[in-house]
Amino acid sequence: MNIDAAQYKQIAAIVYEGKDAGPSAAEAELVVAICQLAVAADEVEDADEATLFESIAAQVYAHAKVATTPPAFQPFDDAEQRRDLIKSHAAQLAGKPAAALAYALAYILAISDLDLAPEEGEFIEDLGDALGLEGDRADDLIVAVTEIITPAE
Repeated sequence: MNIDAAQYKQIAAIVYEGKDAGPSAAEAELVVAICQLAVAADEVEDADEATLFESIAAQVYAHAKVATTPPAFQPFDDAEQRRDLIKSHAAQLAGKPAAALAYALAYILAISDLDLAPEEGEFIEDLGDALGLEGDRADDLIVAVTEIITPAE
């Protein structure tokens, strides 16, 4: 799976309600950090997920106009540390459009191997709660993102 610039722009348009807006540099760093946690949620190292993470991180940074390269992917083996990081990062994004961006992109990473492991499902649910996304908003994001990333038949 890959997310190209056009698909990312579609996701951003949903998150930012069609406005020509994007995450700040600080928000971009938090979104990318949450995405990294999403990849690590199932505790399985997957080269395709790591590649997708790098691609998504590059898109987020470009959208935020941050001239940096994505961080090297690092697995997080400590589940408690992951939960603490989720809460910390999410608290800084709660109530901002970047929270929905983080949620949508984390969801894409969680399902990228076409198998949502129980740990990944739990991560997405916990993330939505930590970001302060209402259930309907989270569900709407999942539906919209799924439509964007599903190849045409």
